[in-house]
Amino acid sequence: NPPSITYSKVFGEEIVNAAKTNNKLIAITAAMPDGTGLREFSKLYPKRFFDVGIAEQNAVTFAAGMAANGFKPVFAVYSTFLQRGYDQIVHDVCLQNLPVMFAVDRAGIVGEDGETHQGILDISYLRSMPNMTIAAPKDLQEFRMLLKWGFKFNSPLAIRYPRGGD
Repeated sequence: NPPSITYSKVFGEEIVNAAKTNNKLIAITAAMPDGTGLREFSKLYPKRFFDVGIAEQNAVTFAAGMAANGFKPVFAVYSTFLQRGYDQIVHDVCLQNLPVMFAVDRAGIVGEDGETHQGILDISYLRSMPNMTIAAPKDLQEFRMLLKWGFKFNSPLAIRYPRGGD
């Protein structure tokens, strides 16, 4: 049986809650509003939700531009697809030390998603980026706390979490 509460669902709940008191918080996806848990946010805050399509590189640069203009962008993306925006993360976000949060879903081994969707490379390339902080919760409770902290963090941040739940 699949878990009743998943990391993606918790992410969706927490970003909706944070958006109630922070009108600068925006959500970005690359054609994955359901898979990343952003569907409810998109309905409640349509002017603060951006789906760039299958264009992860553009999502990262868009997030950087929004951050440079005073917003707090959160790019929710599967780990395996974040690598498509490597150069943009380095040049547009990290070197500028912009407060972009990467919600890195499906981090680690994700079995049934197939070999192309294994989220096993993100730590190796993110850890070498200047100004980047990486966090990984041990459980859903710690995940909720990390998200609340992360929505206020003022530098590049990647919070990586697995598929499924506790």
